[in-house]
Amino acid sequence: MAEGLTACDPVFTVAGRRVPDLARDCLALTVEESTAGLRTLTAQFLAVAPRRRPNDDVVEYLDGRTLSFGSELAASLGAPGDEHVVFAGSVSALEVTFDEGDTPYVTVFAEDALMSLRMTRRSRTYRQVGDADLARRIAADHGLTAEADAPGPTYPLVHQVNESDLAFLRKRAELIGAEVWATGRTLHFATRDRRPGPRLRLAQGRELLTVTVRADLAHQRSAVRVSGYDARGRDAITSQADQAVVTAEVTGGRIGPEVLLRAVGPRADQRTRMVPLAEAEGLAWARAGMQSRARRFVTAIATSCGTPELTVGSRLTLSGVGGPFDGDGYYTTRVRHAFRRGAGGLRSHFEAERPTVNAEGSR
Repeated sequence: MAEGLTACDPVFTVAGRRVPDLARDCLALTVEESTAGLRTLTAQFLAVAPRRRPNDDVVEYLDGRTLSFGSELAASLGAPGDEHVVFAGSVSALEVTFDEGDTPYVTVFAEDALMSLRMTRRSRTYRQVGDADLARRIAADHGLTAEADAPGPTYPLVHQVNESDLAFLRKRAELIGAEVWATGRTLHFATRDRRPGPRLRLAQGRELLTVTVRADLAHQRSAVRVSGYDARGRDAITSQADQAVVTAEVTGGRIGPEVLLRAVGPRADQRTRMVPLAEAEGLAWARAGMQSRARRFVTAIATSCGTPELTVGSRLTLSGVGGPFDGDGYYTTRVRHAFRRGAGGLRSHFEAERPTVNAEGSR
């Protein structure tokens, strides 16, 4: 067995109560999340388990006694005594599968607290608000606590036009380089530098089973410009962010815009579908656009032999992945924990990015 392999059964709680039967009957479990928010769970359970309450149904877990629509479901993974909660949310779908010659199974689908935002579509106007204010307002609408830490401009008017609350918040977050996620009944809205996450070390050939790392200039730019019209001053707006906003985030190595300038020359991006109505808006949007591109200069796609503490927002140090790519500075942007009984236990699939390659001769 590979070092660090996690093969322990998942732990399930329903409405805060541990349910050992679900662990016993779990055939497979997948939990996924990304920087866009909305964590999802898919779990398959053996449907012919011993019955404590015999009935006329041909399968278990469809009578609503253990799980039903809206049930509060949480799942933890990890060694006994060191479990990590990888999902907490509500059941949104139930499915049963029969296949000739195979044992039937029930599949449970669940989503975290952002499900309520995804299912609420509306049009309305907000006045004199920042993007963090919008997050607090929407959280209150859904009975959620808000933790919003995303500095940015204040807008005289913001329109939400026939959008779900989740799609609207995702769009507002993208404008200023923030991210949306939920933990329990708390809605988070924060810029990347203010998002908490564990710091982990993963080595190729040890924790990492597969890993592909790429540095790519295709989407790098030397500057990002945003043009608009100052509604108060009645004058054109041209805001620009260059590699200085990226350099401020790193402590070493060569950033993508720097490599681009040396290899290809200056290449600026003009964002044409954004129309800021004040200079502060243009500057914030240009800065976020530049950071977003630069942060994706180096990307890693990998699978570990079970890392349940890994979440979106984890800061990673990768080793054994080649001179240009070894080291810290990786930010996890997508995670999929996949448990399958009898097929290796838990695997953690993830994507991460960082804005730099190591300088020649350094590690």
